[in-house]
Amino acid sequence: MRNVKGFGLLLILVLSIGSLSANIAAANEFNAEKYPVTLTGSKDGTFQDVLTTTAGTGKCTTPTYAGTASASSTAVALIPTYTGCTYAGFPATATTTGCFFIFNIGAGATTDGDADFECVGGAEFTLTAVSGGVDKCTFHMKSQTDIGGTVKYINIGSGATREITIEANLSGIDYTHTAGTGIGSCTSGSSTTGTWVFKTVVTAESGSHVGYFLTSS
Repeated sequence: MRNVKGFGLLLILVLSIGSLSANIAAANEFNAEKYPVTLTGSKDGTFQDVLTTTAGTGKCTTPTYAGTASASSTAVALIPTYTGCTYAGFPATATTTGCFFIFNIGAGATTDGDADFECVGGAEFTLTAVSGGVDKCTFHMKSQTDIGGTVKYINIGSGATREITIEANLSGIDYTHTAGTGIGSCTSGSSTTGTWVFKTVVTAESGSHVGYFLTSS
């Protein structure tokens, strides 16, 4: 993601997380050994993230996520960046400016939850397939809070090396795709049945690496 209007977006993330946490009476919480922290999500080993749509599949070799936290909470917001992508069988460029995931922990003593996708100022996530300088198909995803599927949170490591794996298996994603031109291009369309499977390992930094983990509240 390009660092456009970064301060404003991070402020919205903080306000969103505060509101969501206040609405959950009892749950596990995301915690760090000290605050404030910078959060970084990176690919979980060789796991292949896959976005599935009616126009084809999207894959990115280097998905990363970024965020901040100033206190423990029952939700965490992460801004995605995707490089090394393909979509519908062609090389693709991902644009995530103004968009972020909110990962929520379910009520009660659970390590499962769900995810929302938020975009500010009318922004959207796009994944544009291009071949020979010609657009072949563009995927569009806007804000939505009705995403189905599951998200699992797993503590890994110990002490200051503790990290959290976020394992998402999302379904019921609303999206549109716009037609490209030439051989292999897609037609325009829309659906509410998109799926997205991905994993990321989230670490925390506060001058140096600090433990980031789930605890029961």
